[in-house]
Amino acid sequence: MAWCPKCKCEYVEGITVCADCECELVEKLPEEGTEPEITQQEALAMMQVMMESGKGIPEELFNSVEAIPKKASTPYHQSRYVNNEEKAEENRASAIALLAVGGIGLVATVLFYFDYFDINSSLIGKYVISGVMGVVFILFIIMGIVSLRNSRILRKEAHKENNLTAEIKKWCIENLYEDEIDRLLDVEQQSVELKYFQRFDYVKSTIQNQFMNLDEDYLDRLIEEIYSEIFKEDDE
Repeated sequence: MAWCPKCKCEYVEGITVCADCECELVEKLPEEGTEPEITQQEALAMMQVMMESGKGIPEELFNSVEAIPKKASTPYHQSRYVNNEEKAEENRASAIALLAVGGIGLVATVLFYFDYFDINSSLIGKYVISGVMGVVFILFIIMGIVSLRNSRILRKEAHKENNLTAEIKKWCIENLYEDEIDRLLDVEQQSVELKYFQRFDYVKSTIQNQFMNLDEDYLDRLIEEIYSEIFKEDDE
């Protein structure tokens, strides 16, 4: 059998990586009192993975994390979500690059075909090179046109997404209050890290109840953006 040295879950033979902690498994666990210490970043990463998988976070995991300064600029959650506005800009940049390369290459191919460039190739070789390069650069241009089209579609979707984001943020500011949430969660005596995760989870579930069918990564990023507007005491 294999064991995870961090969460101590047991796995059948053949599995080498823990599904929750994403660390390599060991053949046996160390004896009590000899567990290797984990770094603060490792503990925070483990807590985030457990929250995203819907599993509870052991209290001892929070206790293993050293206190983080209140003015820490790096959020505990690291969202992977890329919004439609950013996707549109990426597609636009790709389209410009593809069209530029395709256009310049096609012009160079035409000049080569009409002997503006002399590379001492045979007539057949000139036709083959011109044909192959022409097809390649035409494909670049087609890909650029497709990327530009996708960029325009994504910009329209971004407009809808931005309106939804503004609506959710407005609702959160008007309906979610730090004192009320902390009283419901009873987190006054909790560590900064535990308080953050409990608040984050509460805000997330509340928004999900109010706005249905939201993408998980989209919601995580949105909460990261508005967290400091709702909970101000940790930034003072």
